[in-house]
Amino acid sequence: MEAMGILLFGNYPQDPGKYVNGKRISIVDRQIITNPLMCLPVEWYVLSEETDRMLLLSKYALDFLPFNDWTADCEWENSTLRGWLNGVFRYKNADGDEVDFLDVCFAEEEREQIVPDPQTGDKVFLLSLDEAFQYLQTNEVRKCIPTAYAVSRLPNTHKYIDGDPCSWWLRTISDKTDRFIMTVERNGSFLKSGQLVSMSGIGVRPALWIKKVIQ
Repeated sequence: MEAMGILLFGNYPQDPGKYVNGKRISIVDRQIITNPLMCLPVEWYVLSEETDRMLLLSKYALDFLPFNDWTADCEWENSTLRGWLNGVFRYKNADGDEVDFLDVCFAEEEREQIVPDPQTGDKVFLLSLDEAFQYLQTNEVRKCIPTAYAVSRLPNTHKYIDGDPCSWWLRTISDKTDRFIMTVERNGSFLKSGQLVSMSGIGVRPALWIKKVIQ
């Protein structure tokens, strides 16, 4: 398998070290203030290039969110994670504003470059088990490190050592029950029995197709 290329597209909060004064909290004139989040260019692996389009997968886990907000039989089509990635469901960010992934990550002209996925019909999606196996063929290449921003959003009950890989969601239902969704584990292996859909602490690696610029 050839090395995957990297493409910069969109912006998303990633590194708290890049925030004002290097911190989310500052003291100015003896007053505590919350620094604004800074969005940085998102790095994407180019998984596939076709005549007129390219398939991208975020290099890092950009956030930690449940696949679905409540425990129930759930498929990709009716998950809250799908809604958040595609602009129809909103969460509060670290500043308390209700936003979705499309809002934050892409400018209007960038959204116009996104081509709906032929399998799901979505602008932004998660890889299926088959797609992850096709494009990421070894455990090593499937390992994924979360951004520092994503780690800062983890619940306090989760422990994370800086630089370690995290598990991340696929969109394929568990081979055991519809309340579980398959994941890629920290060591890059597939967990086909899956994790509970409402589980927190599992990374989100968005995927999308964009129009290929013909030189």
